[in-house]
Amino acid sequence: MSFLFSVAWRNLFRHKRRTFLTASAMGIAVAMCLMTVTFSDGIYAMMSDALVTQNLGHVQLHDSEYPSTQQPWLTIDDALLQGIDGVEGVEAVTGRLYGHALMGSDEKSSGVKLIGVVPTREEALSPLSDRMKEGTFLTDDSRGVVVLGIGLAEELEVTVGDEVVIIGQATDGSMANELLEVTGIVTSGRAMVDRGAGYVHLEDLQAILALEGQVHEILVIGASPDVADPLKAGVESVDGTSELLVRTWNEADPTTAQMLSMQNVGILIFVVIIFGVAALGILNTMLMAVFERVREFGLMKALGLTPPRIVALVLMEASLLGGLALLFGGILGGIFDWYSVVYGIDMGLEGMEQMGVRFDPVVRGVIRPGAVAAVLASLFSVCIVAAIWPAIRAARLNPVESMRSL
Repeated sequence: MSFLFSVAWRNLFRHKRRTFLTASAMGIAVAMCLMTVTFSDGIYAMMSDALVTQNLGHVQLHDSEYPSTQQPWLTIDDALLQGIDGVEGVEAVTGRLYGHALMGSDEKSSGVKLIGVVPTREEALSPLSDRMKEGTFLTDDSRGVVVLGIGLAEELEVTVGDEVVIIGQATDGSMANELLEVTGIVTSGRAMVDRGAGYVHLEDLQAILALEGQVHEILVIGASPDVADPLKAGVESVDGTSELLVRTWNEADPTTAQMLSMQNVGILIFVVIIFGVAALGILNTMLMAVFERVREFGLMKALGLTPPRIVALVLMEASLLGGLALLFGGILGGIFDWYSVVYGIDMGLEGMEQMGVRFDPVVRGVIRPGAVAAVLASLFSVCIVAAIWPAIRAARLNPVESMRSL
């Protein structure tokens, strides 16, 4: 093996310029793939956080008729939160109460969806305090205040410290009205929330709607969306859940589940195209190396080097070339990935919406070790596969005819 390695290493640098160009081209292909994978994973992580973690939870509980009718009196007891806290695998659980009302400022008014939350529980689910455009998010002591979505705040032309009035109807038929101070403006990442919703303390909204001790839904979060099924089984074992509708996030919203399942499809297409071009480069380089060394291969066979060892020699050269490409591409792609994860890339996406997600202008990459390993392993495999044909041609050369060639 040491003989094959030393010969392959020497042959690789017979034509330094060709080796450098081929390795650089493949290295750039690796870097581009690493950049694409990391950046794409960052976008999908943003969408998953907005659509699943913040909106659907990994497991959700409702009154059995609430999802289809949205009737405000179809509620569940918020005391159930305490029981779900103790379920194995539960990392966060929160209850939400929803109410629709007319919200007005000094100059303008708009329909609004009020979301009643327990601040500490909501923060454990998704840290909205990190997404505040102005002011601060709710605390457990917050009363008589509201945090508005950025679009709603712009429409009402209000800012932190202003007051807004809400007018609606409680579930007992009485008039619901309240004066609230704007304590914060948030960019939640969910388009519907940012355009037309406001967060208030759960107890405030329970009082406004005459629904003391009640919530419309309970959201449960585990380690990841992938553990939703066992998490659901654990939640269903809690007393008081037998009469409720308990669903995983993909059962509640199959469209979102299907969209997120397409995460790797676009990346795969891109990788196939890039590595297809890289394979042609390897094939061309190794064929040129074989044709230029016909006499050398003939002499090796005459001296007793067997066809399998000649195949191994050519594949060793391809492996070393691939190793150089991986080193160069890994360093270049790693620098970009580090920058995109730590600092993010400003894509100018502020205000852009897709699939209900309002994108931040700065997108931060997400590194998945498995995806990075797959890219590197794919290039190395491409190098080996592309070199098989040239290796077989070299092994089939006739020693006598090869040594006569010029």
